[in-house]
Amino acid sequence: VCSAVQNQDFTLIDDYVTGLKTLLYLKSLDGLADWTGQSPPTPVHQRGKSLLATGQSLPAFGPYKQRREALEHELLRTRDLLKPDPASTGLAQRQRPVVKPVPKVSDIVGASVGLVGNYYDLDNKQQVVALVNDDLCINCGKCYMTCNDSGYQAIEFDAETHLPRVTDDCTGCTLCASVCPIIDCITMVPRVGEYVPKRGVPFGAALEQKQAAVIMPAQDSPA
Repeated sequence: VCSAVQNQDFTLIDDYVTGLKTLLYLKSLDGLADWTGQSPPTPVHQRGKSLLATGQSLPAFGPYKQRREALEHELLRTRDLLKPDPASTGLAQRQRPVVKPVPKVSDIVGASVGLVGNYYDLDNKQQVVALVNDDLCINCGKCYMTCNDSGYQAIEFDAETHLPRVTDDCTGCTLCASVCPIIDCITMVPRVGEYVPKRGVPFGAALEQKQAAVIMPAQDSPA
């Protein structure tokens, strides 16, 4: 599983490192002392620019991109361009002075211990699966590759539109969400229906075959 993630690139580790550094610096800002790292939902965008709802799943390349741009051009003609762009608003525009020193990593060791519970408190019947946002997707194929590298093969990649589609074989391992370069492009949602594992061999068949096998005694070689 780890090799399936690391085979893509080093961005996963870089996200962990830069994210931890960001949390440490934000704890030194006034008004964010109690912030636990949760962020608001990511608006639909491409390269930081908000996307208009077109009602169609159009990739961002080739003739699909031209079709998307034509639809957006028609929608922009009736839109108030003086309104602020929702994709550019947020915490980034608010300047807060530093009121205390930036904490060290050792200062937050064990901060999540109180959130760790017993495994048996979880309901194994409550499972999640991956859901890909077609508007945020940049058609890089990393989710498809890591799912195949790990052996699940639960993501199909359309040969024409390059849009990934998650099948019912998804186990909710979140590998695809870990390697996706676009934040919130892949989200984990509750599974509809019961998951049926596909192990290739019916349950108990291997044990029955083993019990039914007869070990022939070794025969003495002729004199």
